[in-house]
Amino acid sequence: MVPALRYLVGACGRARGSFAGGSPGACGFASGRPRRLCGGSRSASSSSFDIVIVGGGIVGLASARALILRHPSLSIGVLEKEKDLAVHQTGHNSGVIHSGIYYKPESLKAKLCVQGAALLYEYCQQKGISYKQCGKLIVAVEQEEIPRLQALYEKGLQNGVQGLRLIQQEDIKKKEPYCRGLMAIDCPHTGIVDYRQVALSFAQDFQEAGGSVLTNFEVKDIEMAKESPSRSIDAE
Repeated sequence: MVPALRYLVGACGRARGSFAGGSPGACGFASGRPRRLCGGSRSASSSSFDIVIVGGGIVGLASARALILRHPSLSIGVLEKEKDLAVHQTGHNSGVIHSGIYYKPESLKAKLCVQGAALLYEYCQQKGISYKQCGKLIVAVEQEEIPRLQALYEKGLQNGVQGLRLIQQEDIKKKEPYCRGLMAIDCPHTGIVDYRQVALSFAQDFQEAGGSVLTNFEVKDIEMAKESPSRSIDAE
């Protein structure tokens, strides 16, 4: 089980306490105090978790969602220092759903990007999250850029990126009238999405599966603790 997590919360508050033991502040809704987001099926007075994830951005929420769906018997919590989830980098980026064309063939990054894009489109459709599979053109504007463009095209094919094709000037103008180039890669699988909406949907899935989310809960220190003895109450 996770040992006590000492916290310091609130712009004006300096109260320090411990999460273990079910302190009232850990689940209160008062300003400047940690608060639990609604939706989790476990009791708000739960004093410990099997797994705690620090950070309620899209990476933390996706990890929490995956863990609880794979291990529903575990008690899992997400701790976020802000009053809302996904308010930093998750919600402040270009929102691109990358196709995976740029990465080294057979690399883990290439495989995960291609698979992840397909899974994200599927997830957005299932959840009714708005997205646009607008595609993109990667354009060679100088003659000396064409060999590099062709090499990139071949890399994309090796990575399994869907729908790639090389197009010439006439087709470039048809796709994008304001674009000028000698040759381009048409990459129709690239898209855009509001990743904060995706992250909040992950949080909802997580809580509906029994996970707990605590906002206004800034982790200031983590102490190592001895592993619980086998067959102890905590281990069970």
